[in-house]
Amino acid sequence: MTYLDGLLWTQQNWLEQASSWIDCELHQKDIKRIDSIKQLRVRHWSTVLQIPTSIGNIYFKAVVSELAYEAALSQVLSHQYPQCMPQVLAINGEKGWLLMLDGGMMLQDTLKIEDDIKHWQNLLPCYAKLQQDCTKYLNEFLELGVPDRRLASLPVMFQQLLMDTKTLGLNQPGGLNLLEYQCLQNQANLLVKLCEELATFGIPETLHHGDLHDGNIFICDENYLFFDWGDSSITHPFFSLHSTYDCLKRRFKLAKNSSWFERLGACYLEQWAEYDTKERLQQAFEQAQQLSPIVAALRWLPVLSTMNAIHRNQYMEAVPNLLREFLSIISV
Repeated sequence: MTYLDGLLWTQQNWLEQASSWIDCELHQKDIKRIDSIKQLRVRHWSTVLQIPTSIGNIYFKAVVSELAYEAALSQVLSHQYPQCMPQVLAINGEKGWLLMLDGGMMLQDTLKIEDDIKHWQNLLPCYAKLQQDCTKYLNEFLELGVPDRRLASLPVMFQQLLMDTKTLGLNQPGGLNLLEYQCLQNQANLLVKLCEELATFGIPETLHHGDLHDGNIFICDENYLFFDWGDSSITHPFFSLHSTYDCLKRRFKLAKNSSWFERLGACYLEQWAEYDTKERLQQAFEQAQQLSPIVAALRWLPVLSTMNAIHRNQYMEAVPNLLREFLSIISV
């Protein structure tokens, strides 16, 4: 028995229901399944199935109800931005089911040497333009259920998070100790100040991917396709590079002061030049990085809320480590 046993995605009844829906959707589109469906990935919050068909592999994704908005959001983005999204064939918005065409090669499969980081210099401008255009659809995204984590709401969300001592793992192995907890409580006013100051730069809040790393980006016909919007929210756009930088640090063992981060930040910020001067955009970006661990911690809450105690223990350090990162940044 493994810690994944007992999950919905591993139940035969659920797999049969999902397979039936997939076959029905394929039939309506005159696409023939030519082999058995394969379960590629199982997580507490999602699963991915691969379906061999007459037009190539097609992929099905299902998520927990707390993240069900991902299916409808992906469909809207696929329609509005076909050049940078996998093509969505069908969704069941209520169940959080998503059926889509093969997106091509994962970016992570092309990153062999450090110089391959140049891919990010090419794709970050595309992502920034997507974010800017998405400001037109914020109300629609919110109606779909995309979480609202705009700057004005973050201080209250931070206070609510501090009251959730179970998620913080207070005085538990891997969780926050009392000193760390007290330090976070003492930073409540600073967080309000940081949010207010960041808002003064006038950069529009928009769609934030929430998990922008090389496993969630495909390369297809020289286009970069953005996948896996289950951690997305409406908030400040500059938070997005937090997960990107974290991924690059781990993959290539980059130092915090690596010149790559300066280069990637610059090519991303160039796309926001109409909103402010280069110097002020850099100031806003640096301020956003101070707050980004808080937003990253908040994205864990819907997922953790679906887990029992045994499963939650697998991710006990997730939120505490991000809050420790916040304390580390503001103490510099």
